[in-house]
Amino acid sequence: MLSDGLRRQGGLVLAASVAATAAAQEPAPQVELVERILAVVDDRPLFLSEVRVLAAVRGLEPAPALEAAIDERLMHAEAARLPQADVSEEEVDEAQALLLRNRPDLLARIPAAELRRLLRRQATILKYVEFRFRPQVRVSPDEVRRAFEQERRPQGPGLDEAAPAVRTRLERRAIDERIEEWVRDLRQRADLRYVSDEASTARGP
Repeated sequence: MLSDGLRRQGGLVLAASVAATAAAQEPAPQVELVERILAVVDDRPLFLSEVRVLAAVRGLEPAPALEAAIDERLMHAEAARLPQADVSEEEVDEAQALLLRNRPDLLARIPAAELRRLLRRQATILKYVEFRFRPQVRVSPDEVRRAFEQERRPQGPGLDEAAPAVRTRLERRAIDERIEEWVRDLRQRADLRYVSDEASTARGP
């Protein structure tokens, strides 16, 4: 558990720029916030900087970015225990190259080490999901046919041509449902506390 002393401090790490003056009427020195603990997830602090990196990469606002960061922390903690989810440096390189090909602006906004840490975490989660949930998903020809009929357009392709895309979409939906169930279970079992006023404001009422 987070120590009472750290909780009383509110998780703040401040860098102050103090003007050298003896005048009592001088305004207070400007304070720049460089870090803050937004939440504690199973005794581990989740920092503002981590949430900001995730928000930048995924294009999220502060509130959903915080919740997504919590979910990633929980998923990664479990995924990292599975040997089959280990991620190599080459896989991180590939993920980084693909991301920066579409988002070169991120290099100027996120330190390289932080970006690689995020990509490694996400790649580990994806490998875990593929290993754990993909084998559970079975989409029958009847399910493909029903989905095709529901989504069919007059001038669209026939069943034979559309079937692979329909099947992929149904499989992705089934995996997403399992991920949502997994995250709900992880949150129920987790020791999760929102620490700062900023986090409470971001979550809303």
